[in-house]
Amino acid sequence: MAVDRNNPTEIARETFRLLAQRRVPPTPANFERLYHEVAGSTPQEAFPSRRLKSLAASLPRDNPEAARSARRLEQCVAKGEWDPFAALITELCSGGDREPLQWGPAIRDLVGEYERVHHGLTAARKREALQHVLTSTADAATLHQRVGGLIKGWRHHQSDAAVDDADSENPGGQPAVADEATRPVPSAAPVDRTGEPSTPPAVQEPVSEATDGGLATLIAQLLDDGLSPLIVDVPDLVGELHALAGELRDTPARLRDEGCRHRLDAVVKRLEWVAEEQVAVRSGLVGVLRLILQNISQLVFDDRWLHGQLSVLNEAFADKPIDVRTLDDVERRLRDVIDKQGHLKQELSEAQRRLKTMLAGFVDRLAEFSATTGEYHDAIGRCAERVAKAEDITEISDAVEEILQQTRIAQGSAERSHREINALKDQVEAANVEIGRLQHELDQASEMVRHDALTGALNRKGMDDALAREISRARRRGTPLCIGLLDVDNFKQLNDTYGHHAGDDALRHLAAVIRENVRPQDSVARYGGEEFVIVLPDTDSEDAMVALTRLQRALTKRYFLAGNSKLLITFSAGITRIADEENAEAAIARADRAMYLAKRAGKNRVMTA
Repeated sequence: MAVDRNNPTEIARETFRLLAQRRVPPTPANFERLYHEVAGSTPQEAFPSRRLKSLAASLPRDNPEAARSARRLEQCVAKGEWDPFAALITELCSGGDREPLQWGPAIRDLVGEYERVHHGLTAARKREALQHVLTSTADAATLHQRVGGLIKGWRHHQSDAAVDDADSENPGGQPAVADEATRPVPSAAPVDRTGEPSTPPAVQEPVSEATDGGLATLIAQLLDDGLSPLIVDVPDLVGELHALAGELRDTPARLRDEGCRHRLDAVVKRLEWVAEEQVAVRSGLVGVLRLILQNISQLVFDDRWLHGQLSVLNEAFADKPIDVRTLDDVERRLRDVIDKQGHLKQELSEAQRRLKTMLAGFVDRLAEFSATTGEYHDAIGRCAERVAKAEDITEISDAVEEILQQTRIAQGSAERSHREINALKDQVEAANVEIGRLQHELDQASEMVRHDALTGALNRKGMDDALAREISRARRRGTPLCIGLLDVDNFKQLNDTYGHHAGDDALRHLAAVIRENVRPQDSVARYGGEEFVIVLPDTDSEDAMVALTRLQRALTKRYFLAGNSKLLITFSAGITRIADEENAEAAIARADRAMYLAKRAGKNRVMTA
């Protein structure tokens, strides 16, 4: 019976029949082989993902290049396709045939140009330029290219100096003719990796011992003082750097040794690997810190007094480079807030303790009142029994007297408990008011991280939040939004004449006048130094001009006292209206340009951008 090779069901049925007929074990491999035999097709070799993944995982990763190759191989194996895998293997195998970096000619040219006297280039300037190039990158190819550029720059400077000297020695303008007999015959100049011819051997100066010593000292200083402090967590590499630096100082001629060059190349590769690892560790730590901050934000959602600190930390560890100045600013702002919050937190805890004590006293009074009431009911019950059993008026009279006495006792206890409970109620209400006040101060202390400590105006973070809020509101409602950038006139002169304390007081004076003369919906922020930003919602450019001019007049009516001197504080300002789809940074930049135009126009002016 012929099998329809276009019908997979019939092919599978025939495959099972052949397995049974030939008594072949029904393994997947045997089934696949017989299936292709029945179908008349060619079997395709399966991609050995598991074996290749194991192979990729076992590859060495002791340097950045090996690590990158291993990661690329793992990515190709994950795709499960032969073509990308074969292409990568071909690329990696052909990488060994790449032309190595020609460090020998480069160092020879570098030493020659470093030793040569250049017109207008001192040895200190050369040393500074060389140190900058050597410390600018850890990539060998990039370093080779930059060293070549430094050599070409020095050589070009020498050519210019030679032309100037020739002109000065030949003032008549006649070209100087060299003696052909004494002119060196240039040989074919070798070409380095940058494509630029290196210095011809005929004019190359010999490398002197002094040059060896100077360059070796620079490299040793770079290894000891420049690189070692950056890798203190890798003691074996630090030891290698110190050992290599010591050998170069003791024997400068080792710079010509091929073994020394190989050691330097190995150090460069290890430094690149360490740098990448440190970047990865730093990124991981920042990621963990962000996760912790996110978790804390969710746990303390109702504790508003922590929101300010968390906001500052989130801002500091956002997706931007972290520098020492940012960390110092965050530490200073948090320290001020934490100190104040610690004091307020202590007062709040004390108020809560007093409230608990008062509540405990209230419960004790209730228990005492309940006990008194119970005794009164028991006495009434006994008297009722006595009245029921009484046989004469005397016994009834005694029972009534006891009832009256117990009633007076219960009444006195009730009145006393009422007074005490009312007093406790007043104390509880006072404690609640105090707790509310302290809680409000805690919240305000948290908001201090958004305000400038000197002037009380918003700081850069507070200004960014206010601008983002007002821009969103203006675009949602279709209303105008203007900003004004103010800069105090002659502020440096005031500081130099009366001191920095007077300058700080002047900024406080200006901030107070601004707050007194702007609307409640306006926001005032200290932009930096003696610059302030005023956010004016629902205001067009003309009205903003009127508002800032009015502010200038108000400021001229309020003299500032610096010691015994009355000073007139003025400012120059630039105004701009934030356009649709314009971000806050661009608008502030336009206002800043308008402010400088006002400065150049004579100061104490307001101009519109």
